[in-house]
Amino acid sequence: MTSTTILDSLREAINQKPPFCTGTIPLAGDTGLFFYKQENKADWLDLARASDAQLQALADACDLATFGLGQRDVLDESYRKAGKMDASNFLMKFDITKMKVIDYVREQLLDGADQDKNIRPELYKMNVYGKGSFFKSHKDTPRGETMFASLVVVFPTPHEGGALVLRHGDQEWTFDSAALTREQAEPSIAYIAFYSDVDHEVSLVTAGYRVTVTYNLFFEDKDAGNTSLPVTPVAPDDAAFRTALSAALANPEFLPKGGYLGFGLSFKYPVSHEKNKALNAAVLKGSDAVIHRVCADQLSLKTTLSAVYSVAQEETDESIKVLVPAQCLLANTYIDDDRDDDLIGVLRESCNGQIIHEFGKKAPRHSYSKRKYSNTIHLVWITPLTNYSHFGSEYLAYYGNDPGSDCVYGDLCLAVNVGPPGSRETAGQGGRPKVHMYRNYGGAGYMEDDSDSSEENEGEGEGEGVVG
Repeated sequence: MTSTTILDSLREAINQKPPFCTGTIPLAGDTGLFFYKQENKADWLDLARASDAQLQALADACDLATFGLGQRDVLDESYRKAGKMDASNFLMKFDITKMKVIDYVREQLLDGADQDKNIRPELYKMNVYGKGSFFKSHKDTPRGETMFASLVVVFPTPHEGGALVLRHGDQEWTFDSAALTREQAEPSIAYIAFYSDVDHEVSLVTAGYRVTVTYNLFFEDKDAGNTSLPVTPVAPDDAAFRTALSAALANPEFLPKGGYLGFGLSFKYPVSHEKNKALNAAVLKGSDAVIHRVCADQLSLKTTLSAVYSVAQEETDESIKVLVPAQCLLANTYIDDDRDDDLIGVLRESCNGQIIHEFGKKAPRHSYSKRKYSNTIHLVWITPLTNYSHFGSEYLAYYGNDPGSDCVYGDLCLAVNVGPPGSRETAGQGGRPKVHMYRNYGGAGYMEDDSDSSEENEGEGEGEGVVG
């Protein structure tokens, strides 16, 4: 089996699970009752059987809808045209917890290992989209560190248009609530829950009234409440990836000397440089969670949520890639000199960084001495780095005699340490040996390679070294 075949099988096995879930639930009895106030007046209607006059009155009671832009709420009807009512101004008989919507979301959206997490829904607002209303493509503004998704409930008020269009990466999906509610045998809500980093827009409403309530969904400590569905030991996505990776590891020609597998992340996560707020694997979603679970839990491979810093070389157009644990990001750091070797040295020494030698590429070298860096790690990218979690780390450096701030940029990933054939499992093994030295020559500190100048392990073709 060629290296290309092995890598392709791994990539194909990573099932990109859609970042949303949908469903419909009947509004039985009086569960469609909706009570609201406007200044000193109060009114109500049954959203399962509302008349046009009642819906017009509800729309008239709404304020103009704004949208978040940075830290501000902006009113711009060329971007969003709709009515909104804050949660403090209405009450509903409809209860998403009693009607098990949260249970359905947990089962459908979350992966098996996350299904024991408590979800706390927070009612955010009600919106009315009348004829001519719309909302252009946007992402929801996070309302807290543990917010992971939004839930939109669409009531069975007759309307045309107003489909919710979702986009993530190069994929697009359409949630047509008008068609869904119209097709039901009895009045029913249609719901959709989607991750916070998904772009979405509401298409033009051409007739009727599209009435929705939106909830922000937060993860809670699992001891904080009494929810919890039984944990599914292996999500459907796990099996294909585990089978493909197990087959690759069983092939003695795959990574014959061991190495690292790299996976760019498919979802966006907040990046904090504070160690007590550092990311950990518990926050991973979708296919990212599947990769970590299969590698770390099921195949006992040392799997680390990491960042790859890209340090530009002053003398060339290339950059040095440095792998750093997500818990050790560069923060509040002072560097004696602004040469790239000094920054790389700090990343290695202070951030436990490892210089990446990508399979199929020549070994990285110092920009000044042209010598190879010592103690590099060999890594092959199964999925490429993405810009979903692109971030910058600021540091203080001297430019001549003047101090100034600078920034190095990185991207989050999963790094999986794979041992050579016969000892593939790496979880629980000790940390990497630190055999490089940090020396200072004339004030210009850089990593010195203690090995000879041979070209050993420099792959000349793409994928060379992945399969021996």
